[in-house]
Amino acid sequence: MIEARGSTDIDRPIQEVFDYVVDARNEPKWLPGAKEVAKTTPGDVGLGTRFEGTYARAGKVTLEVVRYEPPHRLTFRARAKPVHFDDEVELLERDGKTHLEARMLAEPQGLLRFVPFLMAPTLKKSFAANWDRLRQELERG
Repeated sequence: MIEARGSTDIDRPIQEVFDYVVDARNEPKWLPGAKEVAKTTPGDVGLGTRFEGTYARAGKVTLEVVRYEPPHRLTFRARAKPVHFDDEVELLERDGKTHLEARMLAEPQGLLRFVPFLMAPTLKKSFAANWDRLRQELERG
């Protein structure tokens, strides 16, 4: 199991940040390698909503919202051929901004499960950097 963490402060209201992050269709705007993410379940985004997308390193990925506590907590459970992972996001209001703390638990699949140390450094570095890209995208808009 690989654990990665990231955090950032975003100069946007907490509800706006939550709504943007929980809708994975926004990922191609800020997450490097994310392409063509689509919602595959009917209705509004919420607990149980599923998405499917194509990502540069992981290929086809299915995501499901398995924790939905607006505007403070959400978790995506993602499944791809090379890795299964949960992304947990916690949001707090702090000094007029939204403080975001994120944690990923990744479990390499296939042959990669025998050599997780090969994936870990890159995964940890990119996961931490992603949240600053999110901040830049939200503050730009």
